[in-house]
Amino acid sequence: MKTKTVAVIIITIACFMIGLLFTLHQSLTGSTGDSRNSALSERMDNLVSTITDLEQEIAAYEGLIEQYRNELATLDLVHQTAAIQAYQEELKTAQLRAGLTQVTGQGIEITLDDNYVGMRENPGGDPNHYIIHYDDILSVVTDLKSAGAEAIAINDQRMVGTTELRCVGNVILVNTTRLAPPFVIQAIGNVSILWDTVAYGRFSYLQQNNFPVAMTSGEDLVLPAYKGEMQFIHAQLN
Repeated sequence: MKTKTVAVIIITIACFMIGLLFTLHQSLTGSTGDSRNSALSERMDNLVSTITDLEQEIAAYEGLIEQYRNELATLDLVHQTAAIQAYQEELKTAQLRAGLTQVTGQGIEITLDDNYVGMRENPGGDPNHYIIHYDDILSVVTDLKSAGAEAIAINDQRMVGTTELRCVGNVILVNTTRLAPPFVIQAIGNVSILWDTVAYGRFSYLQQNNFPVAMTSGEDLVLPAYKGEMQFIHAQLN
């Protein structure tokens, strides 16, 4: 734009000079000879040629400016697209780690259920000896976490950092959702490590006491995303 402005000023001055020379030419026509007329005509031709060259140069600069603008717009679009893709990948990774997306992978599935056979065989016994308690589930979940489980769900309730696993009376709550037996605990991770860790923990105790518990492995376990709310009142971004 600066080059174009300078060129316009030059052309304006040149046009002024042509007009001035033309006026002088008219005033001197009657009293000068052919040689002076010829000199003025030559000067005018030179000025016209100069103006034509400047116009061509301006047109060339305008073409370059338009080319550079188009290239800059293309570069900006490429950079913006790459940045958006990078942010999207970071968002997906953060959602995966936070448990906010459905995940699929190899892992194990553990089923814990009350010992109804023991209840029937001992009608006068303490029923607490034959039901799955909160601490049974918590022990299994703790074993899974220590074994490196990457994702855990209990009866389709995905466990995240803010998950509440607690007992209220005879009710077990996970993510404030009331759960009832059988309790199906799914975990994604290294199958052999998960299996060995759980098999020698609380699961083994329940099995030895005739609880109907079971454990299977799979290559394509599907764990749902966390569906509850996440409220952070005291924790702030640093």
